[in-house]
Amino acid sequence: GGGQPGPGEMDDALSRLASSNHALQNLIRRLGTGLEDLLPNVQGRARMKEILAALKEHGNDARQMEALTELCEALSMGQEDVLIGFSVDAFLPVLVELLGMEHNPELMLLSSRALTHLLEVLPKASGKVAACGAVPVFCQRLLTIEFIDVAEQSLLAMSKLSVDHPEPLLRASGLAATLTFIDFFDTNTQRTAAATAANMCRNVPADGFPLVVDMVPNLTQLISHPDQKICESACLAFARLVDSFRDSPQHLQAIAGHGMLPKLVALLRPGDREGRGFDVGTATSTSIVKTLAMCCRGSPPLSVGLLEEGIVGTVRSLIQKEEDEGLDSNTLMAVVAVMRPLDQLYHTLMLANELLPPLPPDDVLGPLITATARGTDAHQDLFGSGPSPGCLESHVASHPGTLTDYATLLFPILVDVSVTIVSEGIRIRCLTAMAKLFACLPAGLLLETVRGSPIVGYIAGFLASGNSPVMGLALVITDSLMGRLSGELSQRFAREGIVQEVASLCARESAEPSPAMDVLVQQARRIRESRFGPGSKALESAEEDEVMGKAEEAARLVDLGDTRGLALAR
Repeated sequence: GGGQPGPGEMDDALSRLASSNHALQNLIRRLGTGLEDLLPNVQGRARMKEILAALKEHGNDARQMEALTELCEALSMGQEDVLIGFSVDAFLPVLVELLGMEHNPELMLLSSRALTHLLEVLPKASGKVAACGAVPVFCQRLLTIEFIDVAEQSLLAMSKLSVDHPEPLLRASGLAATLTFIDFFDTNTQRTAAATAANMCRNVPADGFPLVVDMVPNLTQLISHPDQKICESACLAFARLVDSFRDSPQHLQAIAGHGMLPKLVALLRPGDREGRGFDVGTATSTSIVKTLAMCCRGSPPLSVGLLEEGIVGTVRSLIQKEEDEGLDSNTLMAVVAVMRPLDQLYHTLMLANELLPPLPPDDVLGPLITATARGTDAHQDLFGSGPSPGCLESHVASHPGTLTDYATLLFPILVDVSVTIVSEGIRIRCLTAMAKLFACLPAGLLLETVRGSPIVGYIAGFLASGNSPVMGLALVITDSLMGRLSGELSQRFAREGIVQEVASLCARESAEPSPAMDVLVQQARRIRESRFGPGSKALESAEEDEVMGKAEEAARLVDLGDTRGLALAR
């Protein structure tokens, strides 16, 4: 066992040693490569220091231009061996200083170009660029255009900053800078200016309104621009402004005060497309509808303005388009369900709601909707967001044709959508619009509208749906119609099963505590007592229908020879 190894064993040992040595060499080589990659590029750092030093050679414009040209090339190509030695904090103050060298437009152009390239290759540095003093200089180059190429390069840098840092630009009069002389530029540059302006209109702070109000006329004119991209950027700008100031009626009226509403409505009307040569994209049209709806919600006088513009027909055309004319309701709803973006339909119905006066405050209906439709916009859709200024009520009273158009053009589509589109939010919006319409229509027009509609037949289904917001709104509609047209509709309410569904709801008991169901049951009992109580025509009709139903069933059983028919007849 302690002797010399044999020839075979010696060969195995040498083979293993050779393999180990090879593996070790590979490991050393790989580690060397990795360490080489991790080591700072000394040459790149040295070159960046040389460029920085050259940029600081005040009075030597030629040397500074040479350094700027090299820096722009390095940044535009994103050369890692050069960028590894680039210090944002060291270069920014120097580049901003060169940006202000008004005696040499080439220095201004190259420094603004270097900053633009910097934002492209090092986007995380945008916050430092926005805070380093460059923004006011960029804006000044656009407000006092002496050199068009310097202005265009400044705009390009601003467009990149506006994506993540719109507020510093806005506070430096950036909106005025991008829009004041927009017509001086070619179309591509105008597109950049409009898109940059739209970015600055995003999330405008509460104290920022004076920074935008003077540019509203300029933005309004861009809505009618013959270039689609510029037009759509203007629409986006207004959408963001309205969203920023949606809770301020005065600001909304100022934003809309230069013709924004009719220009936006024109973009939605199919008959106006020939004059502009294009249709706005789906996202833009949806944004326009939402903008109109939010304007109306925040400022009822703007609703009146839209009604005077004939907005009811436009709203209808958003749901039933020109090419859909002649389709029966079932086919139309199939087209709507498949072809209309759900969010556009949702905001279209929001707009439809805001065109009608809100319901007056109600100590019964208010708590009912609050309890049953929590987490939805049903309460605001019905009652508004505050005391009504009364302008919508006055308008529909003095312009009865408005309600006639609504009942004729929109109501039938609301009914069809409410039972076809499987979306709680859309169904709720349809029902709130119907409830408001029923409350403000004159009695004669209300009877004519309801009598020719299948809505009464659908109410029983809404009451039996098990969906608390839908059930609550169905009770609101039931109470409204029975309160205004009990003599004319009682028999139909009975035959469509509404009386029976209200009675079933009155007897319902929740297995678990449910505030929403408790309020629904209370309201159903109140309606049963006030509308369907003993002696009411509706209850009498329901009882007659029940007797007739039993008689028909008894006759059927007797015809079949079933003795249960005789018992049922007794």
